[in-house]
Amino acid sequence: MPTARPASASLTPAELGVLLGRAGLTLNPGQTADLVLVWRQLSAMAASLPRDRPLSDDQAFVFRLPPPAAPARRAVKTR
Repeated sequence: MPTARPASASLTPAELGVLLGRAGLTLNPGQTADLVLVWRQLSAMAASLPRDRPLSDDQAFVFRLPPPAAPARRAVKTR
């Protein structure tokens, strides 16, 4: 079983070629080089994110939307 690589590790063009082949994508060398560069930039950004904070500091886990309002009822006019 392959070992997981750390998020900060760089991706080589050969490794990206294997991933692209598994995905069924055919890219030219310029597009492959762009993807390698983006991978390196994103992995560096992800590595810089702090991970020592509790989940309660994340608003996505704390914020709760209020329940939806009941639908307004219209008055029925009689003739």
